[in-house]
Amino acid sequence: MAMSSPEQNGPPLESQGVQLLPPSVDAKHIALPLPRSPHTTLHIRLTRLETSNLIFLTTTDHATSASSSALGSFVYAMPNRLNASDPLSTALFPVPSSIDFATRVAKILARKTGKPTYVGCSATFGGATVEEEVEGVKATIEAILNELAAHEQSVKVNGI
Repeated sequence: MAMSSPEQNGPPLESQGVQLLPPSVDAKHIALPLPRSPHTTLHIRLTRLETSNLIFLTTTDHATSASSSALGSFVYAMPNRLNASDPLSTALFPVPSSIDFATRVAKILARKTGKPTYVGCSATFGGATVEEEVEGVKATIEAILNELAAHEQSVKVNGI
């Protein structure tokens, strides 16, 4: 079955009052060493959408390859209109080894950005202490918020 172009199916969408917008999805990749585990790198893929943020997190170390990452958890969090300090979240796909980290990151970012946030997380902290994981959360949040702030600044300066 041959695909037809929009012109063959009727008048162009623009003439029907539909405004076509160019795609604005621009993912940013951030890699940072974990504070207390310099041989472990946390990889962040941040996609800033108009109404939400989409983030994927994974870790690699010298013993693993970047292509052998499991799916991990997927969490959705959104600001709570009734209690701004306590965002709402739900695990869309929970995996025990990464659900806590994904939930923390999603809830903190939803609270700080005021936008719904999706977090996919296959980051592992095998053998890490609670303090090391907390520092990992802080480093992750700081890197993401810095990237979001830099984007907002460039929008103000460039008007894009």
